[in-house]
Amino acid sequence: MRYKVIKIFRSFFFPERCPYCYKRIEYNKIACDECHSQFPETYSMNYAKGGYQCCSPFFYQGIFAEGIKRMKFHQLTQSSEKFAVVLEDCVRKAYNVDEIDLITFVPMHDKDYADRGYNQAQLLAKDLARRLKIPCKKTLIKHKRTEPQHKCISSVERRDNIKGAYKVIEKQKPNIKGKTILVVDDIMTTGYTMGECCKTLEKCSNSRIICATVCAKNDIYT
Repeated sequence: MRYKVIKIFRSFFFPERCPYCYKRIEYNKIACDECHSQFPETYSMNYAKGGYQCCSPFFYQGIFAEGIKRMKFHQLTQSSEKFAVVLEDCVRKAYNVDEIDLITFVPMHDKDYADRGYNQAQLLAKDLARRLKIPCKKTLIKHKRTEPQHKCISSVERRDNIKGAYKVIEKQKPNIKGKTILVVDDIMTTGYTMGECCKTLEKCSNSRIICATVCAKNDIYT
């Protein structure tokens, strides 16, 4: 109830916007009617490198790609709450939510975080965790700064660029042993980044790792 009141109060000063086209919408809507009519009826199930399941409500194209870009590069961080509504529905349909012990996210390198000021994957994970009533923890750090994956042309370059970039936070190791962990990110393009995160977690914790992203490219390498 308190959260709803805060949202209503905030909407008086900062009008709600459709994440996909940026039109003004009512505070309790997740998209304008026109954009909402383009939502697909079913989610897609893809696989990050290593065979980790990843569900996504949207393909990375059209209005959905624009929505992600606005959140990621244009400070439209409030879109995270609206994306989380759709992501929740997708996760509930794809997995047994009662079996998920922990939600985590793909981390950014400290310098990249400082440049942007936020991690969109972390925002999504926290909003999704609140809706699912599952704990959200930062379990990984990115200790190796890498080139953006879209700048790597070949699959070998993408693999080598991200290899060894992540490690599990030492104090979190006892807390993730034998858990079912859901890893969240905004988009899965080639599947290498998500796969590297999942592999790092699994290797350290002997846990079951599953994934969810808002968008996935429809030509993911498998």
